[in-house]
Amino acid sequence: MQSPVEKTRAAVQTLIQSLDPALIALVATSRDLEAIVDKRFDWQVRAHRWYAVISRGDHIHAAADIDGRRISLQRYVMKLQYPDRTYDDLKQISFENKITFDCRVSNLDHLVGRQAVMRNRRSKRNTSSQYKGVIKALGPDGSPRWRTQIMAEHGSMGIGVYDDEHWAATVYDAAAYLLFEGRALYNLPGKSPDKDALLIAATKIARYRAKAKRQKGAAAGWETPMEVCGST
Repeated sequence: MQSPVEKTRAAVQTLIQSLDPALIALVATSRDLEAIVDKRFDWQVRAHRWYAVISRGDHIHAAADIDGRRISLQRYVMKLQYPDRTYDDLKQISFENKITFDCRVSNLDHLVGRQAVMRNRRSKRNTSSQYKGVIKALGPDGSPRWRTQIMAEHGSMGIGVYDDEHWAATVYDAAAYLLFEGRALYNLPGKSPDKDALLIAATKIARYRAKAKRQKGAAAGWETPMEVCGST
């Protein structure tokens, strides 16, 4: 059985044969491996020393120590591609062809952060509901109700409690569509988002973001308009 290093070396060498050499640059890393990047980023990438890092058993990627942080090559390339974004914005980048040493922009999935997680996540199992993002709860009279929530920018976002489990899943799908540009794994795949559910989800998302913004402002000690005017 091939090691992760051997598999990566073979995959890279095979891929190189199909690429235009005028458009790519090869970046040396430890373990005698080479990574592929776009030619236009060659000089920036070569300014750093890259290591072939193996983690989680057989996952391998290239990384360097940059400004006191360990940064993966795919995140570094995406930062060069989108200089207005931060490294924290560029997390969980995936590879279209699954070759982790192919760090050309065309191979790096632009869905980062929670979008990448949502695209790759599996349906949930062994929960109180058959649907993702739906949790069984009890109403005041003891009847079953269905609470819907989804992970968003600042954590778990509640998007309502509903009497019908299927409708709760429909609202979840609408929220996933709005938050992740239609690339999430849905409860009801192949079905267009319900218009009423989209309206509910959009309202919940707007309220959640407004509340998060207020909390951030309070934590930072921002003055409110009333304080500025000297009102009591």
